[in-house]
Amino acid sequence: MKTDKDIWILAAHTGGAVDDAAFGLIAEAREIIMKGSGNGTVTAVIMGMPEDDAMASLKTGGADRVIHLRHESLERYSGELYAKVLYDAIRERHVSCILAAVNEGRSDLAPRLSAMMNSSLVTRVMDFEFDEEDRGIAIRPISNGYLFEEVMVSTDTPPVISYIPSVLSIVSEYKKREEAAVEVITPVINEGELNTRVINVIKARAEALLIEDADIVVAGGRGAGKGTDFDIIHELAKETGASVGGTRPVIDSGLLSFERQIGQTGKTIAPGLIINCGISGANEYSAGMERAKNVISINKDPRARVFRFSDLGVVGDLRVIIPLLIRRIREVKEDSK
Repeated sequence: MKTDKDIWILAAHTGGAVDDAAFGLIAEAREIIMKGSGNGTVTAVIMGMPEDDAMASLKTGGADRVIHLRHESLERYSGELYAKVLYDAIRERHVSCILAAVNEGRSDLAPRLSAMMNSSLVTRVMDFEFDEEDRGIAIRPISNGYLFEEVMVSTDTPPVISYIPSVLSIVSEYKKREEAAVEVITPVINEGELNTRVINVIKARAEALLIEDADIVVAGGRGAGKGTDFDIIHELAKETGASVGGTRPVIDSGLLSFERQIGQTGKTIAPGLIINCGISGANEYSAGMERAKNVISINKDPRARVFRFSDLGVVGDLRVIIPLLIRRIREVKEDSK
């Protein structure tokens, strides 16, 4: 029998703003409730000392309730500390499940929290729901995205479900709900009891991110050139904060490793934006990126198939267009300083 749920989502915030993934998680929580009894509560949990604008956006982001775990010690992320504080808050309540987004800066939080609660953990999830017996069912990709597996999840204790960020979509109608009530909790923290301490954060190059995790992907095809000519793709990726992917011919030529191949014989991705450079758009490739939310394509052939599924198509030589684009991006960055 399906019962009413209290689903918690973990809302990360950076640079004074709540990460978009949080609003996608709120939408997922709403969908889980609608597939079940239709009744339930979505609780957004935010930690640390977020700015007023971040709190305001979260209150109107579609959740029924916001729990603010407020403490100066939570301003800088620490997996051990965050997990302990969350665990203390969760064990006092009847939480059905916890939804999080895979995040390169906080990837250890979900397993830490799951271990402390002795609960199920499913990572890199694309979909989740409760069945008629109130067991959890998660869908996630395996075998480099070639296959999908269905995972039965125990709900004896609240399971932790970690989503691939690129599959999360913000549903605007949920943001039209009434402003959520905010409960502020000041946790008791004794940092002397912790075994670990964060002393520095080293940011990875965006182009080194896994293509299935990246929000922006720059993809190069045969038309992008060989050898050092392909460096222009890496340069564009660096300026846009994107990961680099490619078509099968690019991988076969050794320009990129296999884990960066997009398509039926590579990976299926769903970034917020993909920029196709010198790609004709064969079926084998398009099948791997058809779930991208926004598609920009650059190709000198105006009849290239890639333009059929592009939101914006640019006809011309990418060796002329990309340098102009990079220059403009740098100008915008400079003006915003």
